[in-house]
Amino acid sequence: MTESTNNPTVSEKLESSQAHAKKALETTAAAAREMAEAAKSSARSAYATGRMELGAAAQDLKEAARSTYADLSQTAKAKYGDLSQEAIDRYGNVAHRAGEAASEYRDQFEELANQAEDYVRDNPFRAVGITFAVGLLVGWILRRR
Repeated sequence: MTESTNNPTVSEKLESSQAHAKKALETTAAAAREMAEAAKSSARSAYATGRMELGAAAQDLKEAARSTYADLSQTAKAKYGDLSQEAIDRYGNVAHRAGEAASEYRDQFEELANQAEDYVRDNPFRAVGITFAVGLLVGWILRRR
């Protein structure tokens, strides 16, 4: 046997190298897609949690306003009779402002969530990198405690 039959040819080596490079690229792309989906899922989860917390905060604020109204109304009726209407008006204003604030914060949070989702969709590798860096930072902080 000659030396050329025992050793792969340059063309075979190039094909083998290309096959390995293609496999590496496919593996990297699959990993990037998985990480982008994970980042997207995290953003959606954070949005859902934030929305739930904002709703709970609005409900707490509304209940606090109602409780305050009830206390003010009872005291006003006991002491000054005509102050009851003023308390009702103030309650209405507070409840209205609380509703507006909750609506405004909800709209802002939805806009931020949409921007985050668009950013992840437009820049999946950068989003994965940022997510990875934040994860490292949080892990480092939690480990120090």
